[in-house]
Amino acid sequence: MVTTPVPYFTLVALLEVCAFFYASPSANERVKQYSTGFAIFFFFFFLAFRGFIFSDWITYYSYFHQAKLSDVFDYKLGMIDNFEPGFVILNLVCRAMFDEFFFFQFVICLANLILLLNFFKGRIDNIPFALMLYFVFGGLDISINLFRNSMAIMLFLNALPFLEKRQPVPYFTLCLLGASFHATGLIYLPLYFVLHRKMNRWVYLGIIIACNIIFLLNIPVVLSTATLLGLDEQFSAKLRAYTELYNKATPFSIGYMERFMTSFLVICYYNKLRALNKSNTIFVNALLGYLIAFFFFSQFDTLSKRLGMLFIFSYWILWSELIKCFSIRTNRKLFIAFVSLYSLVKIWSLTRLPSMEYDNILFGHKSYQERLFIFNRTFEEQ
Repeated sequence: MVTTPVPYFTLVALLEVCAFFYASPSANERVKQYSTGFAIFFFFFFLAFRGFIFSDWITYYSYFHQAKLSDVFDYKLGMIDNFEPGFVILNLVCRAMFDEFFFFQFVICLANLILLLNFFKGRIDNIPFALMLYFVFGGLDISINLFRNSMAIMLFLNALPFLEKRQPVPYFTLCLLGASFHATGLIYLPLYFVLHRKMNRWVYLGIIIACNIIFLLNIPVVLSTATLLGLDEQFSAKLRAYTELYNKATPFSIGYMERFMTSFLVICYYNKLRALNKSNTIFVNALLGYLIAFFFFSQFDTLSKRLGMLFIFSYWILWSELIKCFSIRTNRKLFIAFVSLYSLVKIWSLTRLPSMEYDNILFGHKSYQERLFIFNRTFEEQ
């Protein structure tokens, strides 16, 4: 049996090879086009034709066959029994066209890829490298597990040009459309007023230091806030029990060192990043949102990851832009080598769960019952 991480490792390696050919000094326009085309093909083929992978397909597969038009009108914000109207409508339309869950999965993947490439357009030249960064830093989860969140995130990313141009109507329209797929898209609405503003470098540094102190000392920010707000003891007790049960944050883990190094480099090249491209201010601020989500809510493992996922796009741009910040060519090559090697190590570590075993519907795949049995059998191990 093929080791679980191998297919994911291979995809990242292929994207890196395409990125290498694209960035080669001898690469002409034709080589760049072929490199980009092959990278997009590998990426799309891998994701669009995947089988039952990870965990959320269990919910979405069942709902795909059970969804009804009345769900659109029954939805209320905060309810966990119903999905958002936009997602329900897309589900119903796809089912009417072709009553097959994998077709629905294909459509979502295609829509996300088109929106993602449109976001990269004009921001990153080396698309293969950008796709690699996306897949390794959050994209694996976004593309495979987050059917609804992915649409909200991608629509927001395509609203960013309107934020930069200070055009509120199209910005809020796209954000609200995204929120019709997942309610967390509403978080993007107030960002119109703050995400483009340049923050003082020392204030930025102070917030990062505070985030690290809170995380390393395991300060219960949420519990303390609940107490200050005078919430009842029963709620506080439940909250405390929840944090003790689900707190999986580990100081000085590889993930922590990754975030620390990223924030350190951004602080070092804070002014240079903005000088390279004025819009980088948005991504520098988004990185701060990502760090706050992870460190302030670290006692809530799932919540911190889901909130952090809303701002993970900062990685895809900043890690590409940081390469340009190294004035010495040797340092630039060393950084690229580090990013490439670290990405391979990271994707290997992320895909070792039994539920991540890859299969492709074009070459045979395990049935719903088989994958459900594997998931249920190995759930505690995960």
